[in-house]
Amino acid sequence: MKQAVFVNRDKAQFKELENMLVQHSIEIEWCATGKELLSLIADTPKGQWIDLVIMEEVLPDMNAKALVEAVTTQSPMTNCVITGTMDKKQFHDVHEGYGVLMQLPVQPGQDDARNLEDHLKKIRLIG
Repeated sequence: MKQAVFVNRDKAQFKELENMLVQHSIEIEWCATGKELLSLIADTPKGQWIDLVIMEEVLPDMNAKALVEAVTTQSPMTNCVITGTMDKKQFHDVHEGYGVLMQLPVQPGQDDARNLEDHLKKIRLIG
């Protein structure tokens, strides 16, 4: 089964994204901090990986760039999505080369969930 992890302190913030992923039979987990996510990745059995991580731009213990760097190092098959407020150019400049799938607004809604769903279909994470 495919797995997604939200790194966020407010579960309601990502409700639309969670609903969409559950409809595609993706198992959901939640972490409140980047360190918690990295521990989860480290505990993932060899030969398996977390398919998708959706994180806030600023977390209690680190920023998204530092977390993406660590995730990419530990689990190169994991796709990352960041919610935030950067304009497109700034986002591209900061995250270029780290394999970030996309940026979503801080409060993603149904349209954002559909946009993410389209991206996930393109990379064949969902059918």
